[in-house]
Amino acid sequence: MNKLQTIWFEEDRAKYKGEELKEQMEATEKAVRANTVVTSRLRNIIEKDIEATYSVEEDFEDPAWQRKTIAAAAERKVLRRYLKLLP
Repeated sequence: MNKLQTIWFEEDRAKYKGEELKEQMEATEKAVRANTVVTSRLRNIIEKDIEATYSVEEDFEDPAWQRKTIAAAAERKVLRRYLKLLP
């Protein structure tokens, strides 16, 4: 099981300190990991979106091909960032 990124615990760190923080972070991690159906489906949706960006690069005849290719690469980068956030 991979470790959750610290961004998941920002709200906990803002509200709690010490032992209370530790307990809250454990509860947050359990809640995030318990939602496996949504996480799995979201991961699949994002992966399909990443694959779809490659089709833009196949239309070489488009006068804006270079601009669209750069935009598609940027979109893939953002989508991969979202994948990293998922537990």
